[in-house]
Amino acid sequence: MLLNITILEDETAYAGQLQKLLAEWSKKNNVTISVRHFSRGEDFMKKTYDEEELFFLDIDLVTTNGIEIAKKLREDGFRGHIIFLTAFSEYVFDGYHVQALDYLLKPIDAGKLDDCMKPVLKDMEGSFLMWQTQSEMIKVPYKKIMAFTSYKHYVDIITQIPVSVSDHTTGKRYRRKITLKALEQQLPKEFMRCHRTIIININKVMKLTRTEATLSDDSVYPVSESYLKSVREAFWKLLE
Repeated sequence: MLLNITILEDETAYAGQLQKLLAEWSKKNNVTISVRHFSRGEDFMKKTYDEEELFFLDIDLVTTNGIEIAKKLREDGFRGHIIFLTAFSEYVFDGYHVQALDYLLKPIDAGKLDDCMKPVLKDMEGSFLMWQTQSEMIKVPYKKIMAFTSYKHYVDIITQIPVSVSDHTTGKRYRRKITLKALEQQLPKEFMRCHRTIIININKVMKLTRTEATLSDDSVYPVSESYLKSVREAFWKLLE
């Protein structure tokens, strides 16, 4: 398993301490990590990130505020985990407004870091959909599924799993002989019918209009009038 981590911390000593503790955590939990460190909020906001990324954000930065940066991330559609770094516990309650996972008081305690990382590890392990094609059985994490589309008696599952190691723009597709109605009864609540022939992962929706839903990979799916109300209500709940 690979976990991408970005640290925004303007004090080098604390950033170094966190990187060391994360390296120890990754070895103990058999998780491969990739860590980037930024000391300035302005540089941090120029970076690109993926939906599975973990952010450690220092609240009290010299030129900006970690909570304001977290608000901007949420406004931009980031649904991943955010953990705040702070020397002052009174800042912690502000994190609730941006759905922060947790906070770490500096200097960082290894046991507290382990506690913070437990839900991250659980999400990485995730739950899976067993998908049987004509030639193979595939275990697909729900969080990697973008949508399902049907044609006649077959359903295609559209994923975020790269087609190749170098290709991170095109997701793999797998076809199975099943009806969309039968499939719908097996799926968690984040998967919603938006059209007679389409089910989308509502957690992947970045923009919703009266006729279309744009997902995080820039794919666009039609939204039928009969499904618009339920899709819109679910989408608004994500923004609350």
